[in-house]
Amino acid sequence: MFTRFAEKFYLTRDRRPYAFGCAAIVALTSLVTVLIMIGLDEPYTLQLTASNATYWVIFAGALSGAIALYLARGWMGALGAMGFARAIVGSLAIAVIASIVAGTLIVPAGGTIYAPLLMVSAFLAKPWIAAIWFAGTLGAHYLMASVQDDQDYVYKQPTGRLATEELSSLSRANLYRRN
Repeated sequence: MFTRFAEKFYLTRDRRPYAFGCAAIVALTSLVTVLIMIGLDEPYTLQLTASNATYWVIFAGALSGAIALYLARGWMGALGAMGFARAIVGSLAIAVIASIVAGTLIVPAGGTIYAPLLMVSAFLAKPWIAAIWFAGTLGAHYLMASVQDDQDYVYKQPTGRLATEELSSLSRANLYRRN
């Protein structure tokens, strides 16, 4: 029974970087949520102690990162310069969506409105948090792009070549001799 369950979640060698990139964004969102909550004024300051509030902020950050990545997944993992530009927009979209969801989960009444403002002000006041965020999301984009590169290699349309060029040299020699 366990083997059938494990086969559903088995990741091939090609899919592991994509899953690792998704997990990195979820963990990064949780870290950034905790860093922003630590820097708030009273009574919303997060104390890093073993309490239910701390665990809830960590869980809310991770859940919001997963939801935001699911909603903005089309922006991440594209190839080329345009893919990099899409990844920058996608990392901003993930940050905004995750802040809205985490703010709603942490402080339901005012968190939905104030969490994106707190995120922007924290990114401006402490640029190292923004650097951590963008470095992590662009690293995850790079991991996700490796899967897209493999898929593009497999599904490439043939260019305007002859049909015989698809054959091996031995088959071409035996089937299409030149007299």
